[in-house]
Amino acid sequence: MQIRCLYIYRIALTAFTLIAVCGGPLSAEEPVHLVSTEIKGGQLESKDGKYVGAYATFFDKAATQSGTKIDYRLVPWVRAVKETEHADNLLLFPFTRTPERENRFTWLVKLNEDPLCFASQKGPINSIDAARKLKRVLVWRGSSNQTYLEKLGFENLILVSSMKKAVHILKSDPNAAVYVTCEQAKSYLLSESPNNVFKVGAPVSSEIMWLVGSKSLKRTAAIDKLAVAIEALEKTRLLRKLLDEAER
Repeated sequence: MQIRCLYIYRIALTAFTLIAVCGGPLSAEEPVHLVSTEIKGGQLESKDGKYVGAYATFFDKAATQSGTKIDYRLVPWVRAVKETEHADNLLLFPFTRTPERENRFTWLVKLNEDPLCFASQKGPINSIDAARKLKRVLVWRGSSNQTYLEKLGFENLILVSSMKKAVHILKSDPNAAVYVTCEQAKSYLLSESPNNVFKVGAPVSSEIMWLVGSKSLKRTAAIDKLAVAIEALEKTRLLRKLLDEAER
């Protein structure tokens, strides 16, 4: 009887060791790795070692509801896109969908629909037709905004890769405008213009923001749970409300 018990004990001990080494049920669940860039104006920033802003609050809520862990990596936007495209464990946000991007990424879940505005020194640009008459219209390189305006026949586009560059051009040219989300225009541009040099026009269109991974993304249980929670929160327009609060 003692020999039999010892044999069973050894089998159980071996199984326990294999589970621990191989990362089975006893191993801690890997956090979901979120990648983006710093978006000022209360949207997404790193302060005192913590991530704060509307997006941080939104993803923290989704993580809590789904029982998953998340971490962030904030880098320049072009690098964030490249790193995500060539990794199998990174999720990028907020990302817009274009024909050129369609087959390069895994489109996990919608985050929000953002209104788009023109901002300039010249005064509120409240329509597409008014923007056509400007000397230059700045737009994010490779973005859905660029694709949209090109399809409308805009011939005055200047492609930029950072808001810093856009602000520099706008300050030096009153006959230029930037085409971005209204939140970016109101939060970032106005914060760069204490004397209200920049004027933000009325929304002229909108675009859907996504959470995406690469085509080779490894869909873990944590990623899928987080995506389900985000989809449920998107229906409540939580992110929209948080972004609106950040504007005030």
